[in-house]
Amino acid sequence: MEHGNDAVVHLRRSAATVLEDRPVVALGLETAMADVPDTAGVVLVGRVPQQLEAVSAAAARGQHVVVLLDDADRTADAAAALDAGARGIALTSGTIAELTDVVRSAVHGRVAVASAVATRLEALQQLRSAFTGRELEVLALYATGLPAKSVARRMGVGLETVKTYVKRLRTKAEPLGIPTTTRMELVDLARRLDLL
Repeated sequence: MEHGNDAVVHLRRSAATVLEDRPVVALGLETAMADVPDTAGVVLVGRVPQQLEAVSAAAARGQHVVVLLDDADRTADAAAALDAGARGIALTSGTIAELTDVVRSAVHGRVAVASAVATRLEALQQLRSAFTGRELEVLALYATGLPAKSVARRMGVGLETVKTYVKRLRTKAEPLGIPTTTRMELVDLARRLDLL
């Protein structure tokens, strides 16, 4: 076991490369991959978004990148990993069989995503598609606690424009069954959209 300056643990029990800063998790991944054939060129990456650069670099080298997410990780992290070139997304709470299925799919050039993550990604995409980019930008800033005037200044727009965006957010969220009457409900919407 080697410890680099970045505290990522690199082990060599299998042909796969594991980039993970939690030694026990890294050991478990190495052990799980030890008996899986054809894992040369596979890179298992934990801790998204901290490792997005590693995902991009490995994908650029033509390696098959599989990202592992904790159940608590944001769905947007999975989307970012796929955008960065990951070929697979597995959950740390999943079974060894699920992990090896995702790895095998990645090795064969297919994108494979754990079903729970796929469901979350689809729901996030559907929800986000209801709003424009500017509406999401207003929501993200507004949900951090900034007053509307500060949001307007940051975005380079007038206060009335920000108020219009917030009104549109509320109007669009209502038929989706998402309450947005209070600021806290807007913060909850921002969380659901993985903006916070």
